[in-house]
Amino acid sequence: MRRKIIWFVIFVFIAVNILLVFIDDSGKVTRHGYVSEWDNVYTTDLFETVDAKGVVAYADENYVFFDKSIGSFDGFLVEEGTEIAEGDPLFEYRVHDYATMEAALQNQLIQVKGEISAIEDAIAEMVAYTIPSPTVPVVNTDEEEDINVVVPSSDPIEAELQKKQFLIEKEQELVAKREQGKNIESQLDDLRAGGDTITVNSPYQGKVKSISSTLADPLIVIETTEIQVAGELTEDARISVEPGQSVEVTLVESEQELKGSVQGIGDSPVGDVAVNEQSVYPVDVAFADDSQLDAVLPGYHANLTITVNEALNAATIQEKYLFHNHIWRLSKDGKLEKVPIETGIFMGNQVEVMNGVVAGDTIATESMQSSFMDMPFITPLKFETVPWLKLGDYKDWKHYLVMGLLAR
Repeated sequence: MRRKIIWFVIFVFIAVNILLVFIDDSGKVTRHGYVSEWDNVYTTDLFETVDAKGVVAYADENYVFFDKSIGSFDGFLVEEGTEIAEGDPLFEYRVHDYATMEAALQNQLIQVKGEISAIEDAIAEMVAYTIPSPTVPVVNTDEEEDINVVVPSSDPIEAELQKKQFLIEKEQELVAKREQGKNIESQLDDLRAGGDTITVNSPYQGKVKSISSTLADPLIVIETTEIQVAGELTEDARISVEPGQSVEVTLVESEQELKGSVQGIGDSPVGDVAVNEQSVYPVDVAFADDSQLDAVLPGYHANLTITVNEALNAATIQEKYLFHNHIWRLSKDGKLEKVPIETGIFMGNQVEVMNGVVAGDTIATESMQSSFMDMPFITPLKFETVPWLKLGDYKDWKHYLVMGLLAR
């Protein structure tokens, strides 16, 4: 009978404690959370990418036209597949009116020279222009004098980049105009030397892609010798992709990997659009300057991986440790903390943590009940990590063992 009473008292004691814990909504009863596994927030580089397919092609095409109203076509001086340089002869024609043609060429030459002079002036003016450093006048508290304090700003850096870009574009434009002037002068020389025959020289460097035997425009199509990847983007990818983003190009057959960047994106979809079909948009990818392209030919197919966002040295956790945008942090004072976090890039099973925790924080790998918030936690003893099991790894361990025994 006495034993039954003891067991009854124990049962009532346990039941009452369980009931108190269950009905405790104010957190007055201290609970201990059991954390069996934990991990640390670490840093790594994360990337958000989109995939696309493409094919290697020549970077650009240029067109040469012939105005039948100014003369009669005489003949081609190049063939399809011929590699040409700027200034190489393309075709000849005979003018209908010598005097009219000579006057027209002279007017064109005057106009081009004026444009060349204007470009040179713009370049000289931009080179001489000095980007001012920003200063903000600040008045002393004693009102004795004004002091100019230089305030760091990103505007001068951006202005310097714009200046360099302007100069690059104008230099390219100047080269093209000078070549155009040389071609006009060459046509004038041919006209004056031959009486009525003019040779038209190429304003472009590249390879002759096609020649119109019917003299329809364009008369000659010239491909540049530089190659790029012409790809297609889905509607979702088109929203994220921007010029300048880095691209990893993998050739399908050889599996050769090359680096590049987005050169341009089309605003108009490829082909006809339909309500029930996905639209695709053209994208051009330029190879990096140091790319080895000797074995790369136009027509090779490639897979494109475009980096649209990146987070370098970002605080990162495994996605499975994230519970409804919260994680359970094990604080240094031995408490469980339910911390809301803001996520960034998801890459595989990794998640960027933008705020809430920092690298080095310890977090639980499993979700806990909300009642354990701000409560102490306990963890299992992992014998394989106990230092005294590896005494042989410590220098002079025997000395310290004897010292400890003597201290007792």
